[in-house]
Amino acid sequence: MTCALPHGRADVRSPLFCILGLAIVLVACAEQKFGVDPTVHYDQGSYVGVTEPITFTDTPYAANTATGVSSISSLLGVFPAQEFVWYGLGKDDPYPYSGDCDPGRPAGVTAPQNLASLPMTIEGTVTLHPRYFQKIAVCGSDERYYGSYVLQDATGGILVLRDSRIAEFDYGDRVRLRVRGVLKYFDTRAVLVYDQEEILTSSASREPIYYQRLTRNFVAADSGQVFRVRGRVIGEATNQNFNEMKIQSLDAPGIEWLVSIDRELGTRGVSPKAGDILEVTGPVLNSFGLRILVASLGQMELVTP
Repeated sequence: MTCALPHGRADVRSPLFCILGLAIVLVACAEQKFGVDPTVHYDQGSYVGVTEPITFTDTPYAANTATGVSSISSLLGVFPAQEFVWYGLGKDDPYPYSGDCDPGRPAGVTAPQNLASLPMTIEGTVTLHPRYFQKIAVCGSDERYYGSYVLQDATGGILVLRDSRIAEFDYGDRVRLRVRGVLKYFDTRAVLVYDQEEILTSSASREPIYYQRLTRNFVAADSGQVFRVRGRVIGEATNQNFNEMKIQSLDAPGIEWLVSIDRELGTRGVSPKAGDILEVTGPVLNSFGLRILVASLGQMELVTP
């Protein structure tokens, strides 16, 4: 193959040499191009806050009339008043062995009680997203429940222990449970054993969550029910206090409420500052002290003074 050389001379070179030479010439002569100015399509952006809306109402729930469904207050009635650690199981769900299931506990014999009233079917509105973490000793063995939630009807509310964080229901969904076992662990009363939840609503038909406005300190009877409080933050939620916030009433400085913020909200940096005025709505749990549980931004609202 013959390639042209300067001054009209010719030389015999390999085809590859000629192709490479031609490529170099083309690259050298090509017009250099740059990307489009990004400001043509993009601006500097703007800040948008995260919202997690939840619908609340001060209209009480209607009494349940479903056949075969018991009230949550009826279920709460099977718990003993004096026992600190107690288990109640239906006749078809006995504990695997009889006798003291927690012999290492020095406070007395803890034998699971057989309850003729179980199984019992209850139905209520979910008032806390199924993400609440509880570590509870069940017959001497520490069990971790990562997806616990609260269920409430017209008569009361109760904690439901759940070991999965994956759920097909959320705030405002109506759920039916066939309860087969319950426990009382110090101040906590909870559903321990039950059949798979039956979801009675869809995302488009979720119910507003009923709340009561609270202007006094918590009392034990508040456990399981949803309350709304308004006050000034006098104790910030931090990693050092397990994301627990303290709110003081604006009307009576002697009235204070504890608010337990979900650990995932804490990881996201959700931490109202001291001096902020907040309105907080959520279920109260009695677990070594009474506190409102918060697992969503939709449960807290910053109030402008």
